[in-house]
Order: sequence, then C-alpha cells, then structure tokens
Amino acid sequence: MGLFTKKTTEMEALEAKQGKLQEKSQELQTKINKIQTGLAIAETNLLVDETAANKKQIDKFKVAIEKTQKELEVVGAELSEVASQIGAINEAERQAEIEEAADALEQELYRAHKQKLLENEVDALKNKLYGASGFNYNANMKRLAGLRSTEEFDYSDPSHAPFIEATTKANTSGVVRAQKDFEKLMAEIERFVEMKL
Repeated sequence: MGLFTKKTTEMEALEAKQGKLQEKSQELQTKINKIQTGLAIAETNLLVDETAANKKQIDKFKVAIEKTQKELEVVGAELSEVASQIGAINEAERQAEIEEAADALEQELYRAHKQKLLENEVDALKNKLYGASGFNYNANMKRLAGLRSTEEFDYSDPSHAPFIEATTKANTSGVVRAQKDFEKLMAEIERFVEMKL
C-alpha cells in the first residue's frame, strides 16, 4: 500500500469518526435542551406545589443535565483530537505537494540552465571557429608532390597518383573518424541537456 493510499484511508477513517462524533454531539445537545425544558416545567410545578416529589424531580433533571454535559465534553475533546489529526494530515499533504512542486521547478530550471549554458558556449565556439577552416589541409602533401599550395594535383600525371591516393584515403578516413567522434559528442550533449537534438 502506497503512502498516498495509506493517508487517504486514514483520512477517510478520521472523517467518518468525525461525522459520528458530530452526530453524537448534536444528540447530546438536543438531550440537554429537552432535559432543560423538563427542568423548567418541574421548577414551575415546584412554584405551584412545593412537594418533596417535585424537589426530587428537579434534582433528577439537574443530575441528568450534569451527566449529559460531561458526556458532551468528552465527545467535544474527541472531536477536537480528530480535527487536529485531520489538520495534521492535510498539512503533511500540503507540504508534500509544495516539496514536489519545488523538485519539479528545480528540475525544470536545471535543464533550462544547462541548455542556456550550452547555447552560450555554442555561440562562443562559432565565433572561434569562424574563418578557422581546414581547407589548406593538404598543403604538406602538395609540397611533397612538388606543387605549390595554390596548385592542384594532376590526375593524368602518374607521379601524382600516390599523392592523390594517399590524400583520398586520408580524406575518407578523416571524415569517417570525425563523423564518429561527432556522433559521440552529440550523444553526450543530448544526455547533458536531456533532450533529443
């Protein structure tokens, strides 16, 4: 049984008990009112006929009122205790809701701030990368082939074949490796910002 179910069951039991106690309290109050009405009649009878029987009846009414009043006090104390327990459960539930909302807010802010940090870093990185392209990457290969960096390989010249082959192989390998590393990086970034990019 979960905590919520336990609290709900406990609350239902307390509310049922509260209802019964309120009903009992009303019954006792009604009883007191009726006895007081009887007492008033008995006191009127005593004014008309001051007999021992009338005096005895008045004493019986007073004892009954006192006894019922004590019962009412006991029920009132029980009602107060039940109301206190209901209040404690309501307060605990309210506090749990506040904590749950605070946790959700913290998580939202955490994710949003991570995303903002990444966005700022990407902007800064774009500025660093701007103009820093590697289009002069095969200058060394051209130099080994006896070419200037502005000249291109001649695919019809057999002496350029080893350089062209090595350059093509290096290009393919470099692109594949870069793609793999980039995919790993993107997976890490997605994990960091907790969203699919």
